[in-house]
Amino acid sequence: DGGLSPLQVWHRARNAVEEFACSASWDFGLVRPASSSWIPPPPGVFKVNVDGASSEQEGSSSVGVVIRDSNGQVVAALCLPLQSYFSAELSKVFALEQGVLFAQELQLPRIIVESDALAVIQAVNDKATGSIYGHLIQGILQVCESFESCHFKHLSRSFNSVAHELAQHARRTGNCQIWKGVAPPFILSFLQSDMQPDICS
Repeated sequence: DGGLSPLQVWHRARNAVEEFACSASWDFGLVRPASSSWIPPPPGVFKVNVDGASSEQEGSSSVGVVIRDSNGQVVAALCLPLQSYFSAELSKVFALEQGVLFAQELQLPRIIVESDALAVIQAVNDKATGSIYGHLIQGILQVCESFESCHFKHLSRSFNSVAHELAQHARRTGNCQIWKGVAPPFILSFLQSDMQPDICS
């Protein structure tokens, strides 16, 4: 009673398959996982690499964010110490949150967000708002609606060294720092190492 007719069900199913095909072709065509090094995004897209750092011994946590363009040039970077100690995984969720907020503040239209935390990336891609960090994931997804496109991707820790070093710097200094249009001097060597092919692959 009041349900959909077989024809309506068919049309909805076909539309869903077409939408999936469109999104999947973009996802795998333009956001192919880097197999041997950090890869710049396509023209017009910005890549946001994030990482979190935690030290139970020191009772501190922090996040690092670096945003690069299609030429691999640093557009902006962020070091942010968190207010208290959080688990490594939760710190990486906060890093993802700060990454999308930073990109939104810079009014970037299209972004790819990368993290070496596979479980966190999967949770966001699965829209796992019922999980233990569900409220944070929901907030991240809401911010993403402000972009023309926003994709989340896992990458090897070997090629996330810039964001990692920014997070460690924030934890060591305890200072919040932002750079726009220039790369922090202490990450220059890490920028080069991210781009080096992995000799093991």
